[in-house]
Amino acid sequence: MGPTAPDTLPPAAELHAALSTHQKLQLAAALAEFDDATPGQWMNYVPAVGIGYNLQVQPRPTISFSLAQVLTARRQRLDRRAKRRSIEATADLALLDAHRQLDQLLARHELLTLELQTMRKLHEIDESLYQLAVLDYEAAKLAPNRFLPKRKAFLESELDLQLKEIVIRELEGEVLLFCHF
Repeated sequence: MGPTAPDTLPPAAELHAALSTHQKLQLAAALAEFDDATPGQWMNYVPAVGIGYNLQVQPRPTISFSLAQVLTARRQRLDRRAKRRSIEATADLALLDAHRQLDQLLARHELLTLELQTMRKLHEIDESLYQLAVLDYEAAKLAPNRFLPKRKAFLESELDLQLKEIVIRELEGEVLLFCHF
């Protein structure tokens, strides 16, 4: 079995940068609705022009203005700002949580990689013992009933190594997917 790359993940800094970039894009998308919310707001400050009638029922031009419109416009503007700040704060917290999760995934990856390295060293010893058993078997110094358990143990060691590599590759895929790398 050939050695695989010890670390196929990009550096942690690149993964964190990719995660931050993705979160910033999500924040920009969430705030996009507030970018177009201000056109036409100036209309709240324009007085209404119309025609009114006096007591002799003659038409006269009228201008009216309501302070309620100004207060409503101000309240809407403040509400939009507050909602925007809320979305930004929520996004900041989500980003911190995502970075913590990424750190946990990377720590788990590091532990699994160390475990794999140890398993490879043990597998090399198992392979040497197996090769000695093969030589003894071929020289008829070892009976088949004593050789086959050694072969089985060697193959199980090889299988354990392959399974650990699969677990690490799956975790690496999970990390890359989590970071949107």
